Amino acid sequence: MKKTLLALAVGALAVASTANAGWYAEGDEGISRTKFTSYGDMNKTKIEPRVAVGYKLGNVRVAGDYTYHGKFSGQAAGEQTSARVQGLGASVIYDIDTGSQVQPYVGARVAANHFKVNHSDSSNFRETSETKLGYGALAGAKYKLDHNWYANGAVEYNRLGTYDDTKINNYGAKVGVGYEF
Repeated sequence: MKKTLLALAVGALAVASTANAGWYAEGDEGISRTKFTSYGDMNKTKIEPRVAVGYKLGNVRVAGDYTYHGKFSGQAAGEQTSARVQGLGASVIYDIDTGSQVQPYVGARVAANHFKVNHSDSSNFRETSETKLGYGALAGAKYKLDHNWYANGAVEYNRLGTYDDTKINNYGAKVGVGYEF
């Protein structure tokens, strides 16, 4: 997993470094709480990484990202369930111009979240894999470190999807760094 994130980050920087101004790459990591409505013991708070590449058009940014939401496991009605969730997303972010080094922003996100789920009990094992549409909202601020580098902090909410009548919600706070080309 870490190798995949590193490869994505290096690839994003390589592609973006050959492009014109307006492109940016960002890496974030934070604490996120994922809640499953039907499986209370699968609710977990985890470290959650994200890498993104985007383009800035004035005060609006458009970005594509990869997020690893993590592995979860729990038991309900005598059945052991485990899930691995990751997503590819697209965000539209509005930067609020304050005329200072601190730039607050708000945004919305949609994602294709991939669920790989295993169910087992004393006599059966079932593995399923599905992709669900998710959506979310975020708010945060960037702090300009120099002409190209910035530090980033944000809070966000994401509905990862509904799986077998179970709603999966994710919310948390992330910090990271970004580079504007």
